[in-house]
Amino acid sequence: MTATTICQLLDFDELTLIESPDAPISGVGESTISQIRLWLDLVGVDEQEMLKYTEGSFKHSIKFTNFLQKNSGSFHYPFGDVRFNSETWWSNREKYNPNEYAQYINPVSLVAEEGKFDATSHFSFHFDAVKFGQFLKRNYCDGVKHITANVIGCDKDINGIKSLHLDNENKIEADLFIDCTGFRSLLLGEYLEEPFIPFDHLIPNDSAWATQVPYSDKEKQLVAYTECTAIDNGWVWNIPLWKRIGTGYVYSSKYVSDEDAKQEFIEHLKSKKYDTKDCKFKKISMRIGRHKRTFVKNVIAIGLSAGFIEPLESNGLFTVHENLIDLWKTLRRGKPSQFMKDLYNTSTGNAFDEFAEFVAVHYAFTQRDDTDYWKDIFNRSYELNTEHSIDIYGLKAFLLELYKKSSYDNLHTGFHYIASGMDVCAYTNPNSPQQDIQRMETENLKWKETVEKLPTVLEVIKDFHH
Repeated sequence: MTATTICQLLDFDELTLIESPDAPISGVGESTISQIRLWLDLVGVDEQEMLKYTEGSFKHSIKFTNFLQKNSGSFHYPFGDVRFNSETWWSNREKYNPNEYAQYINPVSLVAEEGKFDATSHFSFHFDAVKFGQFLKRNYCDGVKHITANVIGCDKDINGIKSLHLDNENKIEADLFIDCTGFRSLLLGEYLEEPFIPFDHLIPNDSAWATQVPYSDKEKQLVAYTECTAIDNGWVWNIPLWKRIGTGYVYSSKYVSDEDAKQEFIEHLKSKKYDTKDCKFKKISMRIGRHKRTFVKNVIAIGLSAGFIEPLESNGLFTVHENLIDLWKTLRRGKPSQFMKDLYNTSTGNAFDEFAEFVAVHYAFTQRDDTDYWKDIFNRSYELNTEHSIDIYGLKAFLLELYKKSSYDNLHTGFHYIASGMDVCAYTNPNSPQQDIQRMETENLKWKETVEKLPTVLEVIKDFHH
């Protein structure tokens, strides 16, 4: 993705990509959110060709299951804009289940839940992440010099890294180095020793098991949403692609051993009627947090080498393409001044922090206390009055004002879907006229009638793959 951005948008005399033959590819970033389409359009990627090559499918929403209580059911966080002010729904809250919130204010949630696809609504993609990289390499990275070798050392000067030493005895000099070495953060973290800021005051998880399972009922299981299901010591993702389903268990090693977590995961998959006998399970240890700066001297870290929150809300790939857009803005005039580097660091740092705070809210609102993991999360303090407080998406700037004023501005973020889905009232005095409530319910019936006429995801996506 980084090489594609540079090749398509920036003017460099020479671009070299050094790839280790030994470092494993993570390959689990299979779910995206709708902002990726801005990056795809910016660099000129053909979405239909990308879907074919990556065995991809569509995504309209994220579905959260059992995050409020152990058997509380599911609610949606759909893409797109709201059609009704949330205060209308909250005015008659006693009639509704919190799981119904999204379907009354945004019809995209109905489209997703019913297994349908609407090309006129906001959407993103599920795809094979390894094949996505291969697709970009084959089609959008012309002119890139590709070296297969391991970086074993470097020469530094006052400007940063002067050259890299490879295990094939070559030495690579450059004006600018971009660190895409994953959690190792070889250039930024190891060589330049940029401080790392952990997010353990916000995020409880540090590990994952990932695998792939076959469809048992493709008609029902190929849906346009990523499902996140809370279980005993974390949560399980479920991402339907064209030929198979990507799934994984995100958990905290503080509460369960790796092998016990793997068994929990297998039992969960079996409870969903998935065949696990041929599954290959991959263990992932996650470094949760971010570097203080991600552009230091002549080194820029992109992706996991810059920072990572956890897989919830598909933030991994989101961070990559958003940072790459910031990188393009920073480098498009040529060599950046220190002020432009500072702007870049401020933008990327704030983005990491905001997203970490947003992810933390998914846990902070829980009512679960059925295991030690959930009990500790339920009793966790988020230090609202310290410098580590959650203050972008709400717990300081929003939640402390929760009972004082309406917060319509939060309809422009995803916060209200999570809060309402977790049965947290985001409005002080919900008191809409009765005719507004009737109009909302009438519109909801019309939405359902329209959704019934839409094609299923399977019907649409098979045209891409045949």
